[in-house]
Amino acid sequence: MLFRSRWWTFDFHAHTPASYDTPHWQQAIGTDEAVTPERWLAQFMAAGIDCVAITDHNTGAWIDPLKTAYQRMEQEAGPGFRPLVLFPGVELSVQGGFHLLALFDPRRAGADVDSLLGAVGYFGTRGSSDGVRSEEHTSELQSPCNLVCRLLLEKK
Repeated sequence: MLFRSRWWTFDFHAHTPASYDTPHWQQAIGTDEAVTPERWLAQFMAAGIDCVAITDHNTGAWIDPLKTAYQRMEQEAGPGFRPLVLFPGVELSVQGGFHLLALFDPRRAGADVDSLLGAVGYFGTRGSSDGVRSEEHTSELQSPCNLVCRLLLEKK
């Protein structure tokens, strides 16, 4: 039996307009230039990307709209459509001024990101990297909600 391997193109860190550090997208809200979930997905399809991690700053607000838009696009299978695997995720602000990318199983939803943010005591603005998680919730970062990645913190 012959097994064939395949290379996958994967963007592990992609923001949507839910992240406030996307000024060109923020300025376009409410105009004809606004980024919609369909436009966002089409950009990755046109670039030949196979998998994308939706990792906005401390929010999962666009995960479900993107999944819904993808299902619609898949059913229509219009010009330019190509399969794309969406990995829900979040760019979590943590102590020390760094960010942790947490990726979830593709079957997960935006509510799983909200659950993680609550579990780790995130208290900043959703969509912004202005806040941090509570120091007392360090152990919750050790693998809740089927996380792909773990963070090991060293206390000084």
